[in-house]
Amino acid sequence: MAKEQSVEQDFNLNDQRPLAGEVRTYPLGEALFFSPKPLPSARIISGGLGESNQIVDINDTYMDIGQSNHGKAFQVQLIMFCVMLGVIVVALIFLASAYATQDRLGGFFEALLLGLRDEGVVIGTILLIPLFIGWYTIINSSLKKARQKPIRFNRQRREVCYFEEGSQTPTIVPWEEIVSWVSMYKGFTGNAIVSNVTFGIALPDSTGKDYWMFKRPVGIMEEGQRSWEIIRCYMEEESEFWAQKAGDENRQTFDENRRQIKQKFKNGPKPLFAMSMSDPTASYFNMFGYYVFNILCLWKLPYLVSEWDSKISMAKFPSEIDEWSKPLPKEEWAKPSDELRKQKDVAIKHYKSGGNLTNLKLLNAE
Repeated sequence: MAKEQSVEQDFNLNDQRPLAGEVRTYPLGEALFFSPKPLPSARIISGGLGESNQIVDINDTYMDIGQSNHGKAFQVQLIMFCVMLGVIVVALIFLASAYATQDRLGGFFEALLLGLRDEGVVIGTILLIPLFIGWYTIINSSLKKARQKPIRFNRQRREVCYFEEGSQTPTIVPWEEIVSWVSMYKGFTGNAIVSNVTFGIALPDSTGKDYWMFKRPVGIMEEGQRSWEIIRCYMEEESEFWAQKAGDENRQTFDENRRQIKQKFKNGPKPLFAMSMSDPTASYFNMFGYYVFNILCLWKLPYLVSEWDSKISMAKFPSEIDEWSKPLPKEEWAKPSDELRKQKDVAIKHYKSGGNLTNLKLLNAE
């Protein structure tokens, strides 16, 4: 298997420490840095970040960043729909074959039973293979996520706690020392050029000589910028600027969503046929498709799996981190460094005057 390529392979954070707003070009692409120091990447807007499924937990003392259970239900739905659709197609083929041969074999049910006896085991085995692979992927991805604890940002201590992959030993580093970026790598598939965008955080490792990296793919550069602002605003701004944790995917979510769809369909226009991939209430045909899809996905099963995924992914931190995570009296809260305060003032004035992140680096270098 070829080694995965990424812009981060070319990073040299120890010898070439980046600045917020710096853009570095590499052979594989380019990276835009948000820190250090952790400066705003745009003009701050009150209440503009909304909900985020990257937030696992949030309160006045700490915020956990990791992978929530969002998307798990759809993963199960996709696999079960494909498998059940395959079962239906095979069943129709058996029924059609039995109908075509019933005169020669004595009757419809006799022909159907004969077909099942001769071909049923082989066809059943073929259908079980994608079912097994699909459920292996579902379970393995959840277990893998559960083995990696989220990153905990303590705003009162201005520190960050993380666990290196496979380690049960926590590492705590100063908030102002983390490096964050969004990178873009353009690759060639043979038919087209594709862009891969990644949001990343690098934290000094336990030796203090290297960095541990947390990376996740994002759709566009702006999404990476929003991921950074969700973290930075929590650590640096008042609660009115914080993002909120998105609600979990569970069976209550499914019931509430179905109730809203039924109510919207009841109150809206009801054409017999109007195609819409995103709105089940667009027509009777779409509502029929909505129910068929969910029945083939075994109704609430995907959301039951999503609940299980959330349960096993809940972080169990060591006792020393539980102690570290307890609230402090306000007079004991850590304060931003003088350097950060000065640079933040410069950044805010820069944005108010119409500047952007990519030319902020020049101001910070002065």
